[in-house]
Amino acid sequence: MNKLDNLPQVPATQAKQAFGEMLDRLRSEPALAITSHGRIKALMAAPEVWDSNSKSLDEAHRAVDQMKRQLARAKQAELESQRLQRHAQLAVELLSAPRSRQDALIAQARAMLKKWKDERLVSEDYIGKWEQLLGLPVKQLASAIVGDADGWGRALRQNTPFVLAPR
Repeated sequence: MNKLDNLPQVPATQAKQAFGEMLDRLRSEPALAITSHGRIKALMAAPEVWDSNSKSLDEAHRAVDQMKRQLARAKQAELESQRLQRHAQLAVELLSAPRSRQDALIAQARAMLKKWKDERLVSEDYIGKWEQLLGLPVKQLASAIVGDADGWGRALRQNTPFVLAPR
């Protein structure tokens, strides 16, 4: 049983013969169902019903839009969490690796910065920030790549010169 079955029903023949009476009924009923052979074929509703349905539909669209935005934010937060985890793994590797491996990782990142600069692949702002970080002692670099980096942490992790293993 659907909610249309609960509406007052008027046979199509009666609706044709007494249209004015149906209009009068809409003053007291929000809607009427016009039937033919026992099946609902049409609906007749007062303007207020359409206005309230339109508002409900607008509210539903707004709710869906809000849910889409929340989902997008959650996905972005998950991506940032993954980037942070990969940079934390890199920080551990930098701190625990022999000096030769540390130097190799930093040289590889510097080579990527050079490519970015030569080919204008990334904003000079990011290149400059990464050059500053790569000039730090290894302990400070390891801390910086998982930290806020003066408000640049998230953006720098999104545009990292380090080759990180995918999750």
